[in-house]
Amino acid sequence: MEWLILVYKMPPEPSRYRVALWRSLREIGAVYIQNSVCILPDFPEHREKFQEFSRKILEYGGESILFSAQGLDENEDGKIVARFNAERDLEYREVVEECLSFLKEIEKETEAENFIFAELEENEGNLQRLSAWAAKVKKRDFFGAPMRDEAETMLFRCQEALEGFASRICQAEGEIQSK
Repeated sequence: MEWLILVYKMPPEPSRYRVALWRSLREIGAVYIQNSVCILPDFPEHREKFQEFSRKILEYGGESILFSAQGLDENEDGKIVARFNAERDLEYREVVEECLSFLKEIEKETEAENFIFAELEENEGNLQRLSAWAAKVKKRDFFGAPMRDEAETMLFRCQEALEGFASRICQAEGEIQSK
């Protein structure tokens, strides 16, 4: 497997530049293998991003070195892939936890028979945010992390729960309108 490695050094101040770089690297799925040493699979879009970040680092008064590398054997590549999967699994666990909270909210509103359109809108917005977040995690899941299937299953359960809740609201609205 071919890898891209970005090694950089940033000035301590202003800290917002370091934070912005860190967030951008995390957003594209880079994994830190040491302080200020990031790795990504050598895909064209990653190469472009790392080159862009390298330019930004220089603009911020830092230094960077960008190069490609190969693991010495499959075992070394396996270690790196395991690091990527572990990072994505942490994110997928958060998605699953948020899905569980979403399902509890739907259950609570159903038990309270709070079948109003405002509740539906609020929960639709929550599910959209949760789905968008899961899509971001999936986009940076380059190697099919083990928790991916569970997260996708939980999102599906959330969608089903929301559809059921929406049906109950439609029934309640119909009852109100027919009175």
